[in-house]
This record gives sequence, structure tokens and C-alpha cells, in this order.
Amino acid sequence: MLIKNRLFLKMILIFTLPALGILYFSSVLVYEKVELVKEVDNTYDNLTYLNAVKKLISQIQKERSLSVKYHLSEIELPELLEQRKDTSKSCDELKKLISSLSLENRFSQYKNELKKLEDFRNKLDSFDIDLVEVFQIYTSLNKIILSSLSTLKPVKLDIGLNSDFANILNFLKFEESLQIEKDLIEIYLTKKSLEPKLYELFLENYFIQDSNKTLFYTNINLEIMQKLNIKFNEEHTSKIFNIKNSIKENIQSNNSLKIQEWEKISNENLENFNNIFNSLISSIEQSSKKYQDKILDDRNKSLIFLFVCFSTLISLLFVLRNIIFNEQKSFMIVQKHKDIYELLNQANKFLLKFFDKRRLYSNICELLSENENIRFCFIYDYVDDEITAQESLLKQKVITQIGNYHDKNQNNIVSKTIKWETSIIINNFEQKNISIFYDDAKKLNINSMASFPIKKFNNIVGTLVLYSNESNFFDQEVEVLFDKLVNDITHCLEKMEYEEIRIKQEDELRLSSYAFESSEPMIITNNIGDIIKVNQAFCTAMGYAKEEILGKNPRIFKSGHQDKRFGDELWNSLKVQGFWSGEVYNKKANNEIIPLRATITAIKNKEGKITHFLGQYIDIGEQKDKEKVLEYQATHDNLTGLPNRLLLLDRIEHAITKVIRHKIVGGLIFIDLDNFKEVNDTLGHDVGDALLIMVAKKIKEVVRDEDTIARIGGDEFIVLIDNIGNDKDVAKTNISNLAIKIKDALNSITTIEGHINVSTPSIGITLFNDSSVSVKDIIKQADTAMYVAKKQGKNSIEFF
Repeated sequence: MLIKNRLFLKMILIFTLPALGILYFSSVLVYEKVELVKEVDNTYDNLTYLNAVKKLISQIQKERSLSVKYHLSEIELPELLEQRKDTSKSCDELKKLISSLSLENRFSQYKNELKKLEDFRNKLDSFDIDLVEVFQIYTSLNKIILSSLSTLKPVKLDIGLNSDFANILNFLKFEESLQIEKDLIEIYLTKKSLEPKLYELFLENYFIQDSNKTLFYTNINLEIMQKLNIKFNEEHTSKIFNIKNSIKENIQSNNSLKIQEWEKISNENLENFNNIFNSLISSIEQSSKKYQDKILDDRNKSLIFLFVCFSTLISLLFVLRNIIFNEQKSFMIVQKHKDIYELLNQANKFLLKFFDKRRLYSNICELLSENENIRFCFIYDYVDDEITAQESLLKQKVITQIGNYHDKNQNNIVSKTIKWETSIIINNFEQKNISIFYDDAKKLNINSMASFPIKKFNNIVGTLVLYSNESNFFDQEVEVLFDKLVNDITHCLEKMEYEEIRIKQEDELRLSSYAFESSEPMIITNNIGDIIKVNQAFCTAMGYAKEEILGKNPRIFKSGHQDKRFGDELWNSLKVQGFWSGEVYNKKANNEIIPLRATITAIKNKEGKITHFLGQYIDIGEQKDKEKVLEYQATHDNLTGLPNRLLLLDRIEHAITKVIRHKIVGGLIFIDLDNFKEVNDTLGHDVGDALLIMVAKKIKEVVRDEDTIARIGGDEFIVLIDNIGNDKDVAKTNISNLAIKIKDALNSITTIEGHINVSTPSIGITLFNDSSVSVKDIIKQADTAMYVAKKQGKNSIEFF
């Protein structure tokens, strides 16, 4: 089977594996882009979380500032209570957000710090805590909240976006350090100095602030930096710088900056930092939007690419499916033709061996029934009104209809074939109801049928009917093959007829000799051979008068056809056996040669001595002429007068002997007329016969007199050349030129009796120079080359 063919499977893999690889690559690409889209969605979650963290940190910073004031003044502050509510509200909002983002496992420490905050507030209200602890509690909580930002998932393949997220963390740390600094300076301005622990906190915060500021400024973009520098007042900056130096140098405060002024400056700075934070968030949102658009665009392109790859693969699979289907179909057709061709080869082996029509038909049916695609076949003998088929229920059913087959007007495939004298092909059995099996076709598994007329001497003598279990079984090639089989059957029947005629004629000649015995030519000679008596029939046959013959020796009739050896054998037979019988060729009085069947009997006396010889003669001139005619008819085509298959086979045998003896090369040209069936069907058999005669004439004009031209079938001719060259190269060139001349000559037949000639020659050529190939195989080789020429488009020449 075709699917088991390794080369074919390799071709399929070569086509499909690259397509599957591209499809896999595009699928992976689409998956990566989908994952990146999810990461972009995570970016918006990060921004949401970032805003919530910023809001909570701001609330804690405000609460810390108010707590510092409350501790310094020791006076209840209503705004502190309100701020604590806002802080708690922001904490609850962050908790909900953490829960919605499934981040609880990352912020267990955050919950512990919130519990500490509640305890701290109680201690602060009872003043059981110092300012250092105030800073430690709030600062610790802010650190934990800020540290949660570092656990957010980064975005793959976007370093800029990840860098912006990291820089916001630096910014918030920087802002936190400024807020701590603000509260410490407020303590410093209130108390004019800082106690040692607060001083240490101030210094520590100073270095942390400087570090975070450096990190922030290093990664900030130019636009944000310009906004940051514009917002700070130079005079305020100078005053803040002096206070910070004073604190750093641990100098008691004598600064002119008032607390109210400091609060104003601090609030302005806070507002500026909020604006900068909003700018940073806006920048990240814009970057995320651009990145998202890019990823979505890439994803859509990847999806399109995936769709194109998938469509290409599907298309490729359909193409491969069609290729496999068509190749499988072609393979089955070729296998079918091969099986039928093998059947025909088997048929050719025994066709010429049969001399009995019934045995011939029976063996043909038996052979065809061996093909698995032939459901049933039979041969109808139109002459004897008989059915020949393998014994089965189908045969019995056909026999019941035999009375309708002889009537050409009946609506059945046999009658129509006989009436139209042409093949009938029905490849869809359900289309026409002209068979006895029409109603039971499905049950009998019959799907197509064909009928071929069997002829003898151009007269219909029967039909070959075939039923197949396969639809469209009888294609053009199958029809041609079965036509050849029918032609071979025709030749076999004609050969049988020739043999019957020959036997009948011999019987007639024998009976005639007895019937006209009294008037047969006779002479009597003496023992030395002188003619002493002759009848009138002999004189009439030889053209002599009796007086001219009497006393003469029969040698006067010697024609030179018989040599001395013939005479010696004749006299030796007479002496030993007493008689001789055979054919002689005598010369008549007018020097004309006459063939005679002679019987010479030695007449002996009582002593057994030869006294006379009786010669009885029969004029077999007419018989010889008839034999020549019969021989000619048996070896030549009636229509064209060319040698037929029998004579051709004999001449090929002689040609093989000649090429071996003289070490030369012989050749065979097989010519088949394309579209000849169309000429017969459309213009009639008379026009077809006229074309065949013209073809024979045209070929004779081209080839040499010593070459043999034979017609072996309806539209098949063979040219035998027993010496086409001394070696195969020269022979191939010479025979190719000859084939071209033949092709051109046949193509020059443009009209047939006023009709346009649509027939062209397809020519097959083979060469031979020894006896390694049989006569039939030489013909088969040329026939094969001719079929190759037909498949090449007809009207062409091919070598075997």
C-alpha cells in the first residue's frame, strides 16, 4: 500500500514537521504574550497597592506629628483623635486590599505592628512613654509598610517600569526621613535643644535621608527633578539648612525661625512631595499603558501569526490528504491495470492452442473470474445461441433470458452490443436498467458493467459481458485492454475457421479424385519407360496429341523442378515398393508448368518382373492456386492486404535468426492509431476502413521493400526491420528517423473521404540483436513503449 511506502512517509514528514514546529513556536509566543498581559494587569494592582500604602504612611506621619505635639504640650488634642480614626480607617482599607490581592502571607508582621500601635496609643494618652519611643513605634510601622513594596512582583522584559517602582520606594523612604526630620526640628524649636537619644535619632535619620535622597536623585528622570528643585524656596532652604547644622553640631537653638513658620514650610514641602509622588505614579501609569499597548499589539500579532500557522497547517493537511487520496487512487488504478494485463498475458498463452470454440470461451470466463474485481462474466454465442460462464446462480439467471438476446431490438446490454457492434460501458450500474441484475445490484454487489462485441471476419458472433463490484472499474485503459482481449479471441476464432476450411478443402479434393477417376490423366509405359499408351485426359492436360507422346520417354515432360536425386528416389521406390506417389511439376507442350499429383504403379507379370508402369495423374494446379489463396488469407489481412499476426510471428523468428547469424541489429515499430474508435463511432466503419487502407499505403511508401508491414489488430500496425544497423547506437538513430518519417506520413492524412482526420499515430519502438527475448515479448516491448507514448499525450514516439 502507498501509506507503507517509506519515501512517501518521508515526504509527508518533510512537509508537516516544519509547519508543526512553526505552530509550536507561535503557540509558545502567544502564551508568553498572554502571560505578559497578565503581568501588566498585576502592574495596575501594584499601583493600587502603592497608592494605598502612600495614603496609610501619610496618615501615620500625620498621627506621629500630632502625637509629638501632644507629648510636648501635654494638652489633649482633638485633631489627634480624629487622625487616629483616619489612620485606623486607612489600615482597614489596606487590610482589605491585601486580602483581595492574596498577600496575607507576606504581611503577618504588619498585623503585629498594628496591635503594638493600639497599646502605644494607650501608653501615650497616659504619658507612660517618651518621645524616642513615639518615633520608634511610628517609624517601625512605616518601615514594615514600606518594606512590603519590595515584595511586589516585577514586570518581565520592562526594566524601565521596574526601575520606576524601585525609585518610588526610594522616594517614600526619602519622604519618611524628611517627615522624621520635620518632627525632630519641631521638638528642637520648642525645647531649644534635643536630648541625647533624640539627637542620635536625628543623626541617624540625617544619614538615612542623605542615602535615600542620593538613590532617588540618581534614578529620577529630568522632568521630576526639575519639579522638585522649583518647589523649594531658597530662603526657607537656607533656614532649614542652618537649623539642621545647629542640631548636627548640638548647638542650642537661637534660630529666628518660628514653629509656626516651620509648620508652614513643612506643610508646603509635604504638599510638594505629594505632587511629586502623583507625578511619579502618573509616569508609571503612562509607562504601563504604553507597555500594555505594546504587549497587546504583540499578542494580537502573535495570535494572527498563530492563526496563519494553524490555517497553513490545516491547508497543508488538506493538501496532503488530497495528495494521499489521489496517489492512493492512482496506485489502485495502476494495480487494477496490472492485474488485468496479467490476465491478458495468461490468456495469450493458451489462445492459439485451442481449436474448439466452447473450450476457448469456457477458459476465458474461468480466467476472468479469477480477478477479484470481476463479480461475474459470461460469453453469449450469437451463432449457436448459447451462454458460457462459470457455474453459479447468476449463470442460471442469465440463461433464463437467453431468448431475448438474439433479438437486437430488446432492451438489454447483449442485444444493444450486437445491434450497435461496439462496446458498451456502464460505470454506474444504477444509471441504466439494461441488465437482468439491475434490481438486485446492491445485493449482488454489482456496481459497473461492460459488454464487448466478439467478431469473426467483421461479423458479430458473440458478446463478452463483464460485471464488476467496483464503480468506474471500466476506465479507458481497462476498455483498451479488454478490446485487445476480444481482438485476440477474434484472431483465434478466425484461425479455427481457417483450419476448418483447410480440412474441408482437403476432403473435397480427395472426394473429387474418386469421383473423376475414370477421366483422370493416365499413361502406361514399358519396362524401360517408353510411353505405349495415353488417355485423352492426359493429352488434354499436357497439350499434346497422342501421336506426339507415344513412343516417347516421360522425360520430355521434365521441367527442371525435380533434380537427379528426385528421380533416383522415384525409381528406387518403384523397384522396392512397387509404387510411388507424389507431386511432380511437368512441362506442357506450350512450355507451361503444370503441377500434378502422380501415382506410379509397377505392373508385374506372374514371375514378379516389372513389365509396365501405370502413371495416374491429377491436375492439382487449381488446388495449388487455392492453397496459395488460403495461405494468403491465413497470413494476410483481408482489408489492407498486409501480413497478419501469424505471418509476422514467423518473420520475426527468421529476423532473430538473421541478426544472430550476421551480428546485426533488428527493430520493431508498433503503431497504434489514436482516436480511431472515435472515427469509427462518428463517421462509420466504412470511413474507418478507408483510413486503415490509407495508413497501410502511407507506411509502404516510407519503408523499404524488404521490410515487413503487418496489421495485427483493428488499428494496430507493426513494421519489422531485420537489419537496421550494425550496433545499437546506429540502429537506434536509423529506426528513430524511420519512425519520424512514418509519423509524419500518417499525420499527412488530413482528410478521409471528405472528412477531417482526427486520428494520429502513437509509436513504440524496440530493438533486438539476439534470441534472449521471445517473439511475443519483442512485440510486447514495442506495445509497452507505444502505451507510454499514448500517456505522453499521443502522436509521439517512445523507445522501450
